[in-house]
Amino acid sequence: MSSRFGLTKRELEICGLIAKGLSNDQIAKLLYLTGGTVKNYITSIFEKTGASNRAQVAATFVAEFAQIETDLSDPPVARVSLAYTGPKLRLIGSSELPDVIPLRLAGRPFIIGRFDVSVGRKQCDFEFDKATKAVSRRHAAIERTSGGIAVVDLNSRAGTFVNGNRVAPSQPHPLQHGDIVSFGGMGAEYVFEE
Repeated sequence: MSSRFGLTKRELEICGLIAKGLSNDQIAKLLYLTGGTVKNYITSIFEKTGASNRAQVAATFVAEFAQIETDLSDPPVARVSLAYTGPKLRLIGSSELPDVIPLRLAGRPFIIGRFDVSVGRKQCDFEFDKATKAVSRRHAAIERTSGGIAVVDLNSRAGTFVNGNRVAPSQPHPLQHGDIVSFGGMGAEYVFEE
C-alpha cells in the first residue's frame, strides 16, 4: 500500500487502525492527534487509494499487509495481525497491552518507554500508554551488537528482566529467540522472536 499508493508512514499506521475497527476519535486519542487531523489523514488516504469508505481501506490494508488468524473458540474469532517479519516482542503478559512490538532496528537502538504527558509528544520508538506506570519514560533499548540482538536497561526505576533475571543497567544483555523480556513488574511481559 505504501509504495503502491504513495501513503506516508502515518497514513499507513492509520490504515491499520481503521482495519482494526477504531473510530476517528479512538485513532486521535491513540496517536495523540486532533480529530480534525485524523479526518484530514483519512481524506488523503481515500484520495490516494481511490477508496470511498473505511471498509474499502480496511480490506485493502488486510489484503496487502496482514494475515488473518482464526481462533477456533466458540464462536470463532478472527484477529488481524500485521505481517511484520523482522524481530519482534510478542505479548504474553497483560491483555490490555499491545500484542506486538515490532523491533525496527535501523542501525540505531530501538527505544521503548512510556508516553510522557508533560512533553506531550512521542519521545521513543515504541511507547506504552501513559497509564502503564511500571514502565519508565525511557525504559530500555533493543540494539544490534556484534553478537546479535541485545536489550539494554536505560536505568529504569522498575527494571528490565530477561527470563526473570534483572538486567544490569546500561549493559547489553543478549537475547535469544524465546527469551521472556519484562519491562517492570506490572504485566509488560513479551517473548522475543527473531
